[in-house]
Order: sequence, then structure tokens, then C-alpha cells
Amino acid sequence: MSSLDLSVDLDIAAQNAWAVLADFPGFLKWAAGRQGSIEVEGEGVGMIRHMDLPGTGKMAERLDRLDPETMTIGYTLVYGNPAGMAKYQAVVNVNGTAEDTCRIDWHGEFTAAAGEDENTVSGNLEAAYHGMSAALVEYVKQG
Repeated sequence: MSSLDLSVDLDIAAQNAWAVLADFPGFLKWAAGRQGSIEVEGEGVGMIRHMDLPGTGKMAERLDRLDPETMTIGYTLVYGNPAGMAKYQAVVNVNGTAEDTCRIDWHGEFTAAAGEDENTVSGNLEAAYHGMSAALVEYVKQG
């Protein structure tokens, strides 16, 4: 497995960023261009969000960790090949840096799908992390 770590500074309060990320079933309220469909199976840790996203197709992710005290969420790809990945797991952590700013630390581990270049997949994942970070800020600021 390959890994990617990325920290992104955001100009929103940590609690606001966490509230959005912690709403695992609400992913399409703020991310993926707010397009596609999502169906949720189960509740809490262990729930699976089945999604059909434009440009990505059908995929699902399982919520593995949800820790409000440390503002950490973890999830694993169940099926699909988003960004060219055959296997994927992530841990995302929000840290307050000041009253109205925070940093999101993204950690992803992945295996490229057959025929996919590992460096390209890593670049795709990095772009996705930047895109989700920007979408999160936009969503929070729109209130």
C-alpha cells in the first residue's frame, strides 16, 4: 500500500469543520459538487455510504472511526475505484489553530487499481483532498 499525508489550513472554526465531516451520511450536502446519489446502510461506526458520483461511478465507504473528542474520522473503501484506487482507507483529523481557523490532516493509504499508475493515483487523491477541503469551507461559510 502507498500512503499520502496532506495538511490543509482552513479559515473556519474547528468545531464547524468537524460538524460537517462527522456527518458521514451527509457527504453529498457539501462534497462531490453536491451531485450524485447516496444511500446509507446502518448507523454509527460500521455504517456504509453507497454512492453513485458523476465521473466516479458507484462506490461505497464504511465508517470505521468517529471520535468527537479528538475530531477524528476514519473510513475504508468497500467497493469501487475512486481516483484509480482498488483499496483505500483514510483517517481525517481536525485541529483548531485559532478561534476561527483550523487544520485538517488527511492520511490516506491506497493500492492503485490494475493498470493505474501509483503516482497518478496519488496526485488524484491529493487533488480530491484539496477539493474536499475547499468545498467544506464553502459549505460552512454559506451557513
